[in-house]
Amino acid sequence: MGVVHRPDDIINRKKRVEIVTRDMNPGVRELILKIVGSWDGLKSVEELKRLVGDEKARQIIEELGLPVE
Repeated sequence: MGVVHRPDDIINRKKRVEIVTRDMNPGVRELILKIVGSWDGLKSVEELKRLVGDEKARQIIEELGLPVE
């Protein structure tokens, strides 16, 4: 099966991404939201690292509790 997200979960995730990325360019923030919205494990991790660097990508992943595998 798949994971079912309630609307509240999606809103909370977007809010948490905005908090974690508040010091970034709004365009970069939107790209991060797009990557997180279509999360695909290691592929998405690599995209995040390419976009914001290793340390910030790790921080975003930990803050949102995203699966890496």
